[in-house]
Amino acid sequence: MNASLYRHCAGREAKAKFAEDLTAFHAEYAGVPRSFVHIVFQTYAPGDGFTAGEAAATAALTVVIRNGRSVDYKKGLLTKLWALFQVATGAPDDQLALAIHEVPASQAIEMGQIMPDIDEEA
Repeated sequence: MNASLYRHCAGREAKAKFAEDLTAFHAEYAGVPRSFVHIVFQTYAPGDGFTAGEAAATAALTVVIRNGRSVDYKKGLLTKLWALFQVATGAPDDQLALAIHEVPASQAIEMGQIMPDIDEEA
């Protein structure tokens, strides 16, 4: 396990910096208010993460967005998030995993309001 990576990811300052970077990027890229960006860190003890069957400080990022964005939008989102994630964690490529999870706008609520469809916002 890459102990320095685990320590770096676990630090409050590192998490706060990463959260700010993600928030700023996503709010601008998606054209949404910063208050729509929620980040929750789930950590695990050394020895509880694995890559290729070996103990490793694997880092995973799942982004939940509303359906309706183009393939190019999602590729751009993943590319930029990958770069931000690598800087934040210092992890090698084989220890990072990113995914986008899409939900219908009708199944998401922010600030007490059902989210509008992407095409309704334009």
